[in-house]
Amino acid sequence: MEYVRLNNVEDEISAVTLGTWAIGGSHWGQYDEANAILAIEAALDNGINAIDTAPVYGDGHAEELVGKAIRGRRDKVFLATKCGLNIYARTYERDLSPSYIETDLNGSLKRLGTDYIDLYQCHWPDPKTPIEETMAALARFRQQGKIRHIGVSNFSASELREALRTVPLFSLQPHYSLLERSCEKDLLPVCVGNGMNVIPYGCLGAGMLTGKYKECPKFTKGDARSFFYRFFKPKYWLGVRRLIDAVEEIAMQRNVRPGAVALSWLLARPGVKSVIVGARSALQATENIADIPTVLSEDDLQILEELSRKVYNS
Repeated sequence: MEYVRLNNVEDEISAVTLGTWAIGGSHWGQYDEANAILAIEAALDNGINAIDTAPVYGDGHAEELVGKAIRGRRDKVFLATKCGLNIYARTYERDLSPSYIETDLNGSLKRLGTDYIDLYQCHWPDPKTPIEETMAALARFRQQGKIRHIGVSNFSASELREALRTVPLFSLQPHYSLLERSCEKDLLPVCVGNGMNVIPYGCLGAGMLTGKYKECPKFTKGDARSFFYRFFKPKYWLGVRRLIDAVEEIAMQRNVRPGAVALSWLLARPGVKSVIVGARSALQATENIADIPTVLSEDDLQILEELSRKVYNS
């Protein structure tokens, strides 16, 4: 496992961060808690030292599982979680008011079995709460020692700039992969210009970039893959399949898995420090970190660039 130094701090984290949306037990089809725990343990045992979670992943269940898995080795884990989606009223309404953040933070600390969070992130922007009020509350919790760093996820460039006028932000967590590159136009320049760490999610395209789908897949209505990721729509399948064919060809030439090619491409992008990858079993956890990073040639990069840009214009 390769480790990277984060901007402006002494922390080093693994190039792969374990994502836990799928192990929370909701929105991802069939669920097996025993395998979920084994996935976390396998990731830690194989060199991953960064875990990303959130209260909304299974209404706190993912955080509870992470808390159990890191017991006894909390000081070896860079722990990231989020705030701002109301799980307590089961409305999942966006709420970044200072009072709700305090409730959310205290709940996360309890479920995770820790007295501090390394990276605390606004999960989604809240149009009802002024950003300066949100950031002031987070700065207060940082001063109290409950959180170490302040980050945001899913913010627009304008929202990011507004937040930066209040506090220095440590990181951005955008949706970013060969299949989803919208953050490159406006968001990444802001991050790079302000020395922010970029730690993206969706890096394997919800499994699409591993090559597991040979035909356009279909999912049940409640499955996240049926509503969250545009590249699963049948109208984009031809462009998606051409890109995956190229990823698989490059992987075969390098004698690595397709996912290693997709993740290595992303790790080479400006500002990107670590890539968030989910796993629901020990096998997935170990396979997802193998051969990362893989060195890609200029020809490889040119092919991926061309086909990635054409996915939604096929």
